[in-house]
Amino acid sequence: MAISKGDRRKKKRGFLARLRSRYRLVLIDDGTFEERFSLRLNRLSVLAIGVVTFLLYGALIASVIVFTPLKRFIPGYSDQETKMNAYRSTLMADSLDLVVGDQEAYIANLRAILRGDLPADSTSLLQPKPVKPQPSDLKPGLHDSLMRARVDQEEQYSLVEGQGSSERRELASVLFMPPVRGVVTSGFDPGNGHYGVDVVTPVDEAVKACLAGTVTLANWTTADGHVIQIQHSNGLSSVYKHNKVLLRKVGDRVKAGEAIAIVGNTGENSTGPHLHFELWHNGDAVDPGAYMAFK
Repeated sequence: MAISKGDRRKKKRGFLARLRSRYRLVLIDDGTFEERFSLRLNRLSVLAIGVVTFLLYGALIASVIVFTPLKRFIPGYSDQETKMNAYRSTLMADSLDLVVGDQEAYIANLRAILRGDLPADSTSLLQPKPVKPQPSDLKPGLHDSLMRARVDQEEQYSLVEGQGSSERRELASVLFMPPVRGVVTSGFDPGNGHYGVDVVTPVDEAVKACLAGTVTLANWTTADGHVIQIQHSNGLSSVYKHNKVLLRKVGDRVKAGEAIAIVGNTGENSTGPHLHFELWHNGDAVDPGAYMAFK
């Protein structure tokens, strides 16, 4: 039996009427039958309140997960500490691979000597073969090309030689030694208050002075842990933060490449073993990555 359009309209109106039908929620004292609370509702308002409550509950759960340490317990979420541990594990695996390769080569050469296939003095076989550099090896790398392009763009429309360009040439002539070798996890960003670079290294790596100078600061701070600062010539100074232990004290003269501390995880601003390195020139912070390579 077919349903007419009029019946459909009546059913639709009936459904909307049921949603808009008003009810009263009343709380009555069981002893005195006195009305304590009264609220007028309909099915549509109850449905809307349920949806809003569900959305607020979901927003609360999401906020707790995003802005609290509970997110570390969520499978698949990787925080800074997990990334550092993964990097250190990769370095250890590479080192073990090299050691195993050397041992296998040594055993193979020893077996050949015992068979009489090689002379007794075969230590040279374990040495890497010299590789003759090719013309392609002398081409500038990607980072060097990007830095050159950036400097050319900044000075393209400069009619007067400014202080910034002279300072760049002055620093470019200085031979800096990177304090550590590793992966830069946080770059130079003075706009966000980050006046240096964060470099992740293997555990207990030695921190070395980037230039010769005099130690002007060697103490402990709550935020940055063990901090050491070196004053160099030409208005340069370098700062090394979050160290595990300091190897030099105030007033000591240090040479470029000399160990001054051990990489650590001290201070409230540290989330894992790494070095926060800052380079200052005439009171202004400069990007250390523009003058030295950390990899």
